[in-house]
Amino acid sequence: MRKLCSAVIGALALLALSGAASASLVVGVNDDAPKDAGVSSWFYSTMASEGLGLNALTIRWDEGSPNDIPQQDAVSQAIAKAKAAGIQVELDIYPLHSQVFTGGNRCAPNPDPEGCGDTSQIQAFASWAASVARTFPTVHQFVVMNECNQPLFVNPQWDSSGNNQSAEICGRALAAAYDAIKGVNGSDFVWGVGLSPRGNDQPNATSNSSTSPVNFLAALGKWFTAFQAKTGRTKPIMDGFDFHPYPIPQSLPFATGYSNPNEASVTNLSRIYQAFYDAFKGTVQQTIGQQSGGGLPVSLNETGIQTDSSAHASAYTGTETSATAAGGVFGDTATESYQANWYQQMLNLVACDPNVQVVNIFHLIDESALAGWQSGLYYADQSPKQAAQVVQAFTSGGEACQGGMKPWTPAGVTAATTTTTTTAAKGPTAPKGPTVPAAPKGCVAACAATLKSEGTACTGAKATKKACTTALAATEKQLASLLKASAQAKHITKQAKVQLAAEIATFQKAVTVGKTLLKSLKK
Repeated sequence: MRKLCSAVIGALALLALSGAASASLVVGVNDDAPKDAGVSSWFYSTMASEGLGLNALTIRWDEGSPNDIPQQDAVSQAIAKAKAAGIQVELDIYPLHSQVFTGGNRCAPNPDPEGCGDTSQIQAFASWAASVARTFPTVHQFVVMNECNQPLFVNPQWDSSGNNQSAEICGRALAAAYDAIKGVNGSDFVWGVGLSPRGNDQPNATSNSSTSPVNFLAALGKWFTAFQAKTGRTKPIMDGFDFHPYPIPQSLPFATGYSNPNEASVTNLSRIYQAFYDAFKGTVQQTIGQQSGGGLPVSLNETGIQTDSSAHASAYTGTETSATAAGGVFGDTATESYQANWYQQMLNLVACDPNVQVVNIFHLIDESALAGWQSGLYYADQSPKQAAQVVQAFTSGGEACQGGMKPWTPAGVTAATTTTTTTAAKGPTAPKGPTVPAAPKGCVAACAATLKSEGTACTGAKATKKACTTALAATEKQLASLLKASAQAKHITKQAKVQLAAEIATFQKAVTVGKTLLKSLKK
């Protein structure tokens, strides 16, 4: 029964981490600093004071020690202290070496979707991913692979004919790890790809020969279509899509982002949504958007604006490597106010995007080595930047979306109700949206009444934020009781286990739906 309980908790972790920012947007950070036991207590207490609810920790697989989990003890204490502070953790897992799956070779063109890549190494990585999930059973979110469209992480990017091969490599590794993690806990949540926002699409470039995100997604979808046809796969390869919308250089105008239509910052997310839809429509992989077959959650697991650290020079070492036109970390675009304004605009924008469920700022605290990233809310000496106040105000400000939600559907496709959409209704009636699930058979009395109450309070003609908030709290309380019962149920009948699982699943969905409906209510 422990597995059942942890599975449900894992699903809830994504939905109810720190809902103060908005009903369904989770705001967190991506930072390995708390692996240092001397920093972790300050780190998590500071996160809590900022209203941040999620931290992403990185663990990289070294094929030279394929069964080892690097820094296992450091990660364990970081997870334990996060839990004590009420902070959830997700683990970003990907290979240490960019050529582990390619051997450094460009494949010959091959129609076989399993013809490029070292199968034994891919399976070894997947087995390791499963061991990570078993070793840290309180963690239920995993980001698998990282910026596969960049040669720093998958190399080479191209086959011998100049066609993309990194998508096939990445896709095979993601599919194998997805299955392995689900084999440990079927309800663990797997984010896929961690896609970089840019790429030059030049197979013969002398440096950084990379693939743009739009073209990478096209290649990934083409591969997956062939992979599904060959293997008869009935499962997706990700439960959510992860994207890193850095503006590079960070002097790019926020409102317009990248001029190249194949690249995307936070203001160009529709390009990525469309590319994902075009790539995966007609497959078993859920797509992004508010159309039939859509609703795939999106995580912006890394994004950040660096600041000049010269006023705190004693806390840093080395030389700032991004103080160039290519990096944009100089002049007016390296100030605290520029960073704070960018983060404010970014948070306001994604709060109104029903597809984005997670945004993680990279980092909470600056890296002290200037060759790294100084995009934190705090300087390396732990003093706050202006952005710290901006983020705190956002997370404590309740409903952050101004002007209404902005659903997205692919060009030429009709919108449909999904678990990530809300559609404003005409007149005084409540907004349309997903339906609160009916009580399963055997869920009677208070169990059924709780679900009915949420349906009335969140979707009825007199639905209000206050009433929906109260009803949703009752639903979450009932779910907590079910989880507790599941954890304590050691010797119950098979029929009772089935009933309990059905009720947990129903209340899990009710929480998801309730949060989406709450976000759609205007008063």
